[in-house]
Amino acid sequence: MNTRKIKIIITGVGPSNPDLITERALKLIRDSELIIIPRANINKPGIAENIILNYFPDKNKILMPVYFPMTRDFNLRDKIIYEQIIKINAQINSEKNILFPVIGDSVLYSTGKYLYEIWKKINPDIELELIPGISAHSLAASCAKKFLAMDDEILSIIPGTANHDKILNVINNSDVIAIYKPSAIKNLSEIINIKNFKKIIRVDHAGFDDEKIFTGSEALKNIHEYMSVILLWK
Repeated sequence: MNTRKIKIIITGVGPSNPDLITERALKLIRDSELIIIPRANINKPGIAENIILNYFPDKNKILMPVYFPMTRDFNLRDKIIYEQIIKINAQINSEKNILFPVIGDSVLYSTGKYLYEIWKKINPDIELELIPGISAHSLAASCAKKFLAMDDEILSIIPGTANHDKILNVINNSDVIAIYKPSAIKNLSEIINIKNFKKIIRVDHAGFDDEKIFTGSEALKNIHEYMSVILLWK
C-alpha cells in the first residue's frame, strides 16, 4: 500500500456565489496537481465543482469526483468513501498535494473531515491543511442585510439533524441562532415560539439567482430546500 507523504488541502470555496471564493482558494486551484471533488450525485457536478469550473473551465481534466452519499447511515457512508479512496490512493504516483474544495467553510460541517479521517486509515502519514471560506450563515445574514451578533451576544449554530431536546437547549441559551438544514426539523413552528424573537429570517438558495428571503412566521413554513438557513434574534 502506498504510504508516500501526501498532503490534503481542504479549502472552502464559499457557500454558492463564485464571487465569494477567496484569492487563496483560487491560487490553490490554479496550482493544484490533483483536485478531488465532492459530489452528492456521482453523475452531476456539485456546487463546489461548478464554482471551480466558473473560473477554470478546463480544470475538469484533473478533477477526480468522489461520491459522498447523503445518508444518516454513517457506516455505509464511510464504506463508500473508503472504497473510492483505496482506488485513488493506488493511482497516485507523483502528486504531493491534493486539493479538496468544499462549499462554505472548510472547518464547519465539512465533508473534508470524512475524507481526511478515512484516508488517514489508509495512509497514516497523510498531512492536513485547512483553508477557511465564507460560511452559509454569514452569507444568509448578508443577503438579509442584518448584523448577526454584537457585544456580548451569544451566537449558536444548529444543524437541523440534531436531537430536538438539544436544539431547544441551544435556542433557550443563545441570543442569536443560525439553523442549518431546517427542513430536517419536524414541527419547527412548535419548537420555535415566534413571541420569543424580535427577528426571524429564512434565506433559501442564498447567493443563487433564485434566492428567496422569508420573515416572521412565514420563515417557519413550507421548508423543503436543503440549501436553507434560518436566523433568529432574541
